[in-house]
Amino acid sequence: MIRGFIVDDEEPARDRLRRLLSGAEMSGSGIEIVGEAADGTDALPQIARLMPDVVFLDIQMPGLSGLDVAARLEPPRPRIVFCTAFDQFAIDAFEHHAVDYLLKPVNRERLMGTLARISGEVDDQRRQVYDLHEQREAERTQARLMPASGTALEGLDCAGTCRPARGIGGDYYDFLQLDADRVGLTIGDVSGKGTYAGLLVAALQARLQALVARGVHDPARILRELNALTVGTMEGHRFATVAFAAYNRAEKTLACSSAGHPPAVIVSGDGSVHLLESTGPAIGWGADQTFGEVTLVARPGDVLALYSDGVTETASPSGDLFGVDGLLRTLRASRHRPAAEIIQDVMNAVDRFSQGAPAEDDRTLVVARIL
Repeated sequence: MIRGFIVDDEEPARDRLRRLLSGAEMSGSGIEIVGEAADGTDALPQIARLMPDVVFLDIQMPGLSGLDVAARLEPPRPRIVFCTAFDQFAIDAFEHHAVDYLLKPVNRERLMGTLARISGEVDDQRRQVYDLHEQREAERTQARLMPASGTALEGLDCAGTCRPARGIGGDYYDFLQLDADRVGLTIGDVSGKGTYAGLLVAALQARLQALVARGVHDPARILRELNALTVGTMEGHRFATVAFAAYNRAEKTLACSSAGHPPAVIVSGDGSVHLLESTGPAIGWGADQTFGEVTLVARPGDVLALYSDGVTETASPSGDLFGVDGLLRTLRASRHRPAAEIIQDVMNAVDRFSQGAPAEDDRTLVVARIL
């Protein structure tokens, strides 16, 4: 139902228009008169307070004219339908963005047509507002699914960030306490972007968390069971890449497994680099997939970086890619800094490289530094 407000200095004119509009309501056009005013001075504060969808506005009135009222309305402005006995003000009226100009005595059929058009516009506007609200709620919900901070495991400094390209993204990262001495770091990327990808990645994250809670802690086994749970839940052309790394504080080791994800990077304290390639296919392609696992000695000063391809495939205005080389340059230069600052350095470098162009893909980065 749309909300209307009547402004006319003549009470009989207000009464007649109110009756016509009541008839419109009875005929299903759906309008509620939320207020009336006999002059422009009284109308302005009421309109600001009541925020009607449409104002039926006389033009010639004592004090402020209808044109004056229309000119002084503050955003968000209601739609204006001028109702007047004089046709010479029509051009001025439409300069004030009137949606219609009705001559008195107002014709019922013409009024019904105006209401039908306004009702359709208001419904579309409300749907857009609702859709935008739902979009923002989904974005906030997805952001809350990501860890607010790094893990508290002694001897490990880690942090992460996720920047969706379209508000809702298909990337995620997580930190998972495995036991008293082990913590898991994971990153995932579902093919595609937007709401559908966001739904899939939330399900993927929930499955992985459930596996860890059930006591599945070895990276290769986690990916194998995650794949078994995921196969058949996505459309045939969809898939997910996932990397999982488990740091063992007691043994000073880092165990890594990757399902088709871009190579993890380890930068040592002296600046040397080790790339950890994928150890198995993407999640969701086949029911009986197996995944390998690589275990490395973790030394103080080592920096592990897990990233989505939205970081390395960021393009410059000339079409060059930031690439793994751009990532390595920044990691080497920042390797002695805290994990959160390393992430900021990388994302700043990506922004400079693209010269601030909008991201084409989600950009997600996890950094862990051995202390």
